[in-house]
Amino acid sequence: MIAFITLIYTAFVVVVFIVFKVKPRPYPVALTVAAGVLMIGAVVVLWVPSAPISSQAIVSRYVVQLVPWVKGQVTSIPAQPNVPLKKGDVLYNIDSTPYQLSLDLASSQLKAGESNVLQLEAAVKVAQAGIEKANADIAQAKASLDVAMSIDKLNPAAIAKLKLEEARNQYSASKAGLASAEAGLTQAQIAVTAANDSVNGLRSQVEIAEFNLQQCTVKAPADGFITNWQIRPGTFVTSIPLAAAGTFIDTSQTGIVASYPANQLMYVKPGQQVEMVFKSRPGYLFRGTVDTIIDATGEGQFETGGKLPSAASIGSAGFLAVRFKMENPTDADSLPMGTPGAVAIYTDHGQPFAMISKVTIRLKKWLYFLPIP
Repeated sequence: MIAFITLIYTAFVVVVFIVFKVKPRPYPVALTVAAGVLMIGAVVVLWVPSAPISSQAIVSRYVVQLVPWVKGQVTSIPAQPNVPLKKGDVLYNIDSTPYQLSLDLASSQLKAGESNVLQLEAAVKVAQAGIEKANADIAQAKASLDVAMSIDKLNPAAIAKLKLEEARNQYSASKAGLASAEAGLTQAQIAVTAANDSVNGLRSQVEIAEFNLQQCTVKAPADGFITNWQIRPGTFVTSIPLAAAGTFIDTSQTGIVASYPANQLMYVKPGQQVEMVFKSRPGYLFRGTVDTIIDATGEGQFETGGKLPSAASIGSAGFLAVRFKMENPTDADSLPMGTPGAVAIYTDHGQPFAMISKVTIRLKKWLYFLPIP
């Protein structure tokens, strides 16, 4: 656009010195050059921050590396590469035989554990019945002791004392029986608690086995498509992140990102209107808004290590990235990932100068028809 303004100024100079035949004396020439520099400089200074435009725009999407949760041999691959898929569609299947066997084993152990709990709960009931019987024996022994003591008072003979001693021993034995029954109940209750804990652990193992079995069917994490398949039926896959089965392109969210010199973003705020053009859709103008200004750049990141960063390598080109939202989301879905383009932002400052960017962005949309890299 600067070149276009320069051409207009050049045409103006030609008209002045040739059409109107103004003599090219030192003062008119110097005045014309100074006026041109000031005019073009003033336009650039006022225009660029007011309506910054970038030709470094790109269409981006999230990429998911397909790494299975479980390992095994691939049995089938229903998903075809570069064919649109919906979230939950089956991508490929892993041999589920070992995971089905693990589930069957865990289920059998769970059933055995639950049966053991039932047996121990029955033992608790037996212990409770034993306590009731012990209480009854104590009551009977206490009654016999009371009778023996009454007889001993009426007839303190040797036989009465023998009966009294026997009743006392029976009463003591009954109380000991109650203590034993209570201890048995406590032991049975502890055994039931331990068995229930064991059953909970077995139930978790069953859930883990069920989860692993489900993971044998790998499904699409979102709407999108597969590219770069690295597997065939019979391929052995693992859960190692470095051994991805393929690459999934998530088309549910499309991002438009462009880079701008940091000094051009002084007036840019989220929500401001933008116009976009892309090389894959020449002749079309798309509208949207500023989503976020990404206030971070890789040049400002230093990796920790034993070696100090070189001072000579510290620096930045001074660019920041801005993310945009399209006015019509379906327009974003129609753009191929990686498509280059240009974006013009219209801020709230210097709005009359926004016309320059409007003209520039419309020129670009037609220039994209030309076979220019």
